[in-house]
Amino acid sequence: MASNNSNEDARTLPELYKSVVAITDELDTTEESTASDAIQARLKEGIEISEKVIAMVNELSLFSINEDIDEVQTEQIKYMLMSAYLGYLTCNNTHLPRRQAVTKAIMCYKDFLRLCKTYSVTDYNVDISVEEDEDEVENIRPAVARRQDTNAMSAQRNNKIQRFKEKKELQNKLKELRVQVEKDHVDDEVKRDFYITQLKQWANYAVDEIDSCALELQMLKHREELKKSGKDFMPNANANKRKPMRPFILTKSEAQKKVFGAGYPAIATMTVDEFYEQKVKEGSLSESVHGAHGGHSMQDWAANPEKDAEDRDREEAEKEQKLEQEDDETIQRMRAMDEWKDDHRRGDGNRHNKG
Repeated sequence: MASNNSNEDARTLPELYKSVVAITDELDTTEESTASDAIQARLKEGIEISEKVIAMVNELSLFSINEDIDEVQTEQIKYMLMSAYLGYLTCNNTHLPRRQAVTKAIMCYKDFLRLCKTYSVTDYNVDISVEEDEDEVENIRPAVARRQDTNAMSAQRNNKIQRFKEKKELQNKLKELRVQVEKDHVDDEVKRDFYITQLKQWANYAVDEIDSCALELQMLKHREELKKSGKDFMPNANANKRKPMRPFILTKSEAQKKVFGAGYPAIATMTVDEFYEQKVKEGSLSESVHGAHGGHSMQDWAANPEKDAEDRDREEAEKEQKLEQEDDETIQRMRAMDEWKDDHRRGDGNRHNKG
């Protein structure tokens, strides 16, 4: 690292500027993830060089508020882009805390737009008098975006459309000028036009980035407030999800289990007894004593199929015996049931008495 710093100190201002441009172009064209270690290392290098170039430009006093763009030497115009480059690189730095990176990027873009407005290169509506306070998000956004009335919203939309058209025109113009600038012999006016066009293109980009970064800053602040209040702003969607039940085949006996198991090896099989025991262990079913409440349940049948069949036979026999003995209560109940069946067709309840 020490050798890099010494080499960096030995380079001239134009050489350092070229390094920043190369890193910025690399970031803009790479297909590699911005968060990768290699890209982040290049970003860090670009940020350090950009800050050094800006310090050198300030030390040399290349720009003054009393000058016009026509008074700036052609080779010096390109250094007006350094704040924009620094904002772009900083905004893509994932090693910095996000709020710090976004706030710094906004400051850099605003410095750049101030410089462009001072030299009458652009005339975007940026509030120059506002102090740089990261808590004053509304002051960071362009003035037209702070008004919520219909006219302001319409003006903002028109401004965006206008900037989009300008962006396309500037891109096409830069492509043509770049071809001429890369030639061995370039006219000074062509160079000058190229640099000023770059300033306008980056100013257009900076206006959109300020608005986008300010919105992100609001979201970051809101998320921090939610954290402080103890609210879970990102609930775990899988917290209440139950594990899905695997399909299985329910068989009456071990013999059937073997048959279905052989025919469907991918599907689990279990007998009714095993199914009942599993449900009792899970607590889904409770063991009951047969006859406590009368009737026959699936649990009773699963617990002892033979005994359940005997109980059914015994109940049928008792019913027949009561009929033979002409039990008044039993006969009365059966007659009432027969009469009810005569007046109610089977299925009337399911059809809601329709047809």
